[in-house]
Amino acid sequence: MMQDQPNSPRHQRDPRILLVSLWVYQRLLALYPATFRCAFGQEIMRVARQTYLATYHSGGCAAVVRIWIPSLAELLYGALAEYTALLFPHQKGAPLMARYRQSASAVFAAYIAFVLVGMGFAKMSEDVMKSSLPATYPLFTIGYDVIAVLAVISLLAVLVGGLPVALAALRYAWEHRRRDILARFAVPPVALLLIFAYVLIVTTLHPRNSIFATNIHLVGIGFVVLFVAGAIASTYAVITALANSEIPLPMFRFTLLAGVVATAAMLGMAIAALLWILNLWSAAPTIFWGNDGLLASSTVLSAVGQLFVMAVAIAVAMTALWRGFGRGDQALAA
Repeated sequence: MMQDQPNSPRHQRDPRILLVSLWVYQRLLALYPATFRCAFGQEIMRVARQTYLATYHSGGCAAVVRIWIPSLAELLYGALAEYTALLFPHQKGAPLMARYRQSASAVFAAYIAFVLVGMGFAKMSEDVMKSSLPATYPLFTIGYDVIAVLAVISLLAVLVGGLPVALAALRYAWEHRRRDILARFAVPPVALLLIFAYVLIVTTLHPRNSIFATNIHLVGIGFVVLFVAGAIASTYAVITALANSEIPLPMFRFTLLAGVVATAAMLGMAIAALLWILNLWSAAPTIFWGNDGLLASSTVLSAVGQLFVMAVAIAVAMTALWRGFGRGDQALAA
């Protein structure tokens, strides 16, 4: 089924901001399974156009830009839910359990994405924090310390909420002799071992091997690629393991409550990172407009990219929590 094109004749008079928004929205629909797009793509684009147009008439271009992140979060969450249903049509538990499981999995995936980009921010800010700037501008130290504290809080929330669920899934796999589930839980430690092996090889050979010495930039890229690939594979493995396990419903509700704490901490970290970056712009414009980003990239582009991913991760987590508590409770009441 053909989807309604944003640049079709009926839309030629639409504001440019609306055309751009619909074009991006339509491209992001490619994240969904093909069967879903064929069945619902045209209707989704119609609703999206009505939503963007009504938003533009009520608040102008600024209002349309403000709903970009929520729209993207809704798309990402929906794509995750559709692929989960497609890959595992017979998930363990009742429909309400599947809803809670999807919400908890989306929060976990958003947290992992936030951690990855947060590590990029830590690397980007490392040289600044070692310089004399924090002594002259205390906001650098305050923002960095706030991020560090909230990072610990978010990690504890994920561990407190996630470990009981993981242990319940492992117990289910052991009792029912589900080696496939056990194998999925083995992916994170294997990925971690591969990363440690890569670091060990590089640090051992670097002083004695001219190839490593002259291509340190490529070595850094290799580490980033391996780390991101390991994080993605580990996240996917854990989510699919939970999808095939039978876990008590109250345990997932507790996980979602812990997800609220983790999401709130993520939001606080994003705000602190934004203020830190704005302070860098004001206090050290030479560094801000330089190439002190991740892997010697543009500082501005790195900062903007990191903040964008943080915002999307937070929006996905909030969407998942709203779906889990709001719609889940409605389903339970019905």
